[in-house]
Amino acid sequence: MSTKDTSCVIGGLRERNRQRTAARLERAAWELVAEQGFDAVTADAVAERAEVSRRTFFNYFPRVEMVLNERMRSTIAALAERYVARPADEPVHASLTAVLDEPFGADLLEKAVLVLGQASGSVAARHFLVETQLAETAQVEQALLDHTPGTDPMYAQVVARAVMGAGYAATEAWIEQSGGVVDEASRRLHLDLLRQAFAHLFTAFSSPATATPSRKS
Repeated sequence: MSTKDTSCVIGGLRERNRQRTAARLERAAWELVAEQGFDAVTADAVAERAEVSRRTFFNYFPRVEMVLNERMRSTIAALAERYVARPADEPVHASLTAVLDEPFGADLLEKAVLVLGQASGSVAARHFLVETQLAETAQVEQALLDHTPGTDPMYAQVVARAVMGAGYAATEAWIEQSGGVVDEASRRLHLDLLRQAFAHLFTAFSSPATATPSRKS
């Protein structure tokens, strides 16, 4: 085996080990949420449950909240990537509908049930929910700007906030209708409610506005 091949093997092994450790940390954090609530999720508690050091935890996640929202961040990132790849002249509502072609994963919906279920009685849960919504909105906003260069940044921000608001409204309706049970039928229900929420939202949307050139005094 050549030096180059050996380096590739070692690099691949390190990456797989890194992914396994990150997954173990995420799993440990959500186990704590399910068992003890958001207030129990600290770097020390997560590291102890995942059987790694506190230093290792912070090597992977600079802040505790990041280990909890990693799954949603990666889900939104994948949807954003697909959205950006849609035809440049395609209307926003058509592109958004096109990328929502399958239900969210069961693990992600189970996490949504935990977060929204605890938000009414936990300051920590509400803080996490607000921070997660802001991060997701920023991802959607950037996707809108990347999809259509020249889009007015304020337009992108307004649409992103509206899209995420509709998404959370659909998820809250889904929890009420499904009772928080996550199975194949309820996952399809969640997708249907997302599409309904966006359909309501799209009636208020027009074509993307272009940025207004700054005026020289």
